[in-house]
Amino acid sequence: MVRSYADKRLWRSHRWRSHQTAPLGQLAFALSACLTILAGTGELARAEDPLSAKILSACRVPPRAAYGEIRKPSPESKKGYPFILAATRFKFTGDYDRAIEQIDQAIKADPANPRFYSERGIARGANHQFREAVEDLDHAISLDPGSSVAFLERGVLYAGMSEFGHAIEDYDEAIKLFPANARGYLLRGIVYRDKREYDRAIEDFDQSIKLDPLCPSGFNARGFTYDLKGQRDRATADYDRAIELDSDPGNAFAFLRRATSFQAKRDYDRAIQDLGQALKLEPRNARALNHRCFIRAIAGAFDSALADCNEALLIRPRDPSLLDSRALAYLRKGSLGDSLADYDKVLHINARRPLSLYGRGLVKRRKGDIAESEVDIATALAILPAVADYMTQYGIK
Repeated sequence: MVRSYADKRLWRSHRWRSHQTAPLGQLAFALSACLTILAGTGELARAEDPLSAKILSACRVPPRAAYGEIRKPSPESKKGYPFILAATRFKFTGDYDRAIEQIDQAIKADPANPRFYSERGIARGANHQFREAVEDLDHAISLDPGSSVAFLERGVLYAGMSEFGHAIEDYDEAIKLFPANARGYLLRGIVYRDKREYDRAIEDFDQSIKLDPLCPSGFNARGFTYDLKGQRDRATADYDRAIELDSDPGNAFAFLRRATSFQAKRDYDRAIQDLGQALKLEPRNARALNHRCFIRAIAGAFDSALADCNEALLIRPRDPSLLDSRALAYLRKGSLGDSLADYDKVLHINARRPLSLYGRGLVKRRKGDIAESEVDIATALAILPAVADYMTQYGIK
């Protein structure tokens, strides 16, 4: 597996990870949040390996040039960095409220630092405060319009809100600013996949892999898209390559990422084993619990799935991703009333969450409310054209 000095140092210092991890769109958030750290400091510059300096990877810390203007750290910024480090630790464990509090202090110390606004935007986005997050990234870009990373981060936010046109515009600009942008091609490909433009998505994943052939993320994304096209042999080859590249996970992030590959191969036992390893490293990692809940629900281990979701919800009581996974577990178990109640909670927090709309539609259909079911499913498809394909891929129809 590829793990630069910067990655190792990040994990030793901050002990955490991501995938969307809950499946699909949250992966992009996790990936994004995990890789954005304190650009512009001397330590980050020393941490870059030769490959990291040339490409903007989906697996490594971005090169300094991808952050736009390189500024000499000011006394004010130096006062803010400890708060950013503290916030990073909270983000990696999913405690975004406390992360945002720390970043607020960093911004108070240096209100002219664009990186600090980007960091808060990432945290707010992961905390489902999308509009506030976009405002932070708008401000970061206004302070440093040459930052490819900032455009990527704002694109992730737009994608999370299913504003695909704006997301693609931001990814296009990010690639223009930093052409060797494996991460930009990967994220843009995910948007095309969400739009059900699978061939265009594969073109972007191909380019991401060409630029960064040792990063598992591109192979995972392309493999899933091949799966959606019914090209199972190609999908399996990509999943196998992703697993090979993550052959020696040394941190929770890598275990979570490899679990995604095993899940895609339908090797649920090994996926659950990897998530168990991640949780040994990060016992309160709500994302790992969420991902294991999701996989166990797919695999039919409903009581274990519900136990994982409930434990995660003790850490993040109102997280819609966790509620969505529990709703799915109830749906698969046949507990339609409990499933409907959780989907209603999710959609009260975010009325445009397509996977939850689709899931609620399926619950209503099974309960005999056909008219309301069709409304939810049609709304979900309008927001995320590939939603039915995604759900079918997980055995949910």
